[in-house]
Amino acid sequence: MPGITNPILYWPLLLAGAYLVGSIPFAQVMAKLNGVDLRDVGTGNVGAGNLTREVGVAWGIAAAVLDGLKGFFPVWIARKAGLGLGAAGIAGLAAVVGHNWSIWLRGRSGRGLAPAAGVLLGLDPVLLAWTTGWAVAGWKIGGGIAGFLGWAMLPIVSIALGRPATESVFLALLAVVLMGRRMQGNVGDPSGTDHALRRILFDREDAGVEMPEGAEDPLTP
Repeated sequence: MPGITNPILYWPLLLAGAYLVGSIPFAQVMAKLNGVDLRDVGTGNVGAGNLTREVGVAWGIAAAVLDGLKGFFPVWIARKAGLGLGAAGIAGLAAVVGHNWSIWLRGRSGRGLAPAAGVLLGLDPVLLAWTTGWAVAGWKIGGGIAGFLGWAMLPIVSIALGRPATESVFLALLAVVLMGRRMQGNVGDPSGTDHALRRILFDREDAGVEMPEGAEDPLTP
C-alpha cells in the first residue's frame, strides 16, 4: 500500500483488527434475524452449516461468504502492505481465531472452515484444490474424516509442493487452531480424551461407537 514504509510496525494493529472482525458471528446474527439461537438448535455450532440446516440454504451461503471474507481481507491487506507470507498468514489466522472464539459470544463459536478457506484464497489459492477435493469427498466417506485429511494435512501438502518454509509453518499453526476447535466440540459436549480424539478425527461423538438398536443419534438436528 502506498505510504507504508515499515509495514511490520502496523502488524499488531492488523492482528487486533483481524481478530475483532473475525469475531463477528455472521451466522448467529442471521439466525437471530429469523428468531433462532444457533447455540440451542441442531449441532449447537455457531456456523454456516448449522445455519443452513436450521434456517435455510440462502442464509447459510450468505454467512459462509461473509465468513470467508473475514479470512481473506486481512491476508490481502497484509500482502498489499508488503508483509511476507508468514506475517500475512498470521493476520488471517487472527481472524480464524476470532471466528472460533468470538468475544461477542464469550466463548467458542464456529469451526473456522470458511474463514480458513478465505485465508488460503488470499495466501495460496492452489491449496484450496486440496481442501475442496476433500470437502467433496466428504459426501462419500464422511465429512468428519474428510475434514481432518483436508485441513490437518495441509502443512504436509505445502512441503510436498515446495512452498516457502514460512508458509508451511503458518499452515501448521492453522491446522492446530482448526483441529483444536474440533477437539473442543460444542458447549455441553462430553469431555475426556476419547471424546476429544473422536471429534478431531470424525468431528462427531458417536464415531466408532456401536449404538443400541433404535437409539437416536445425539447429533441429529
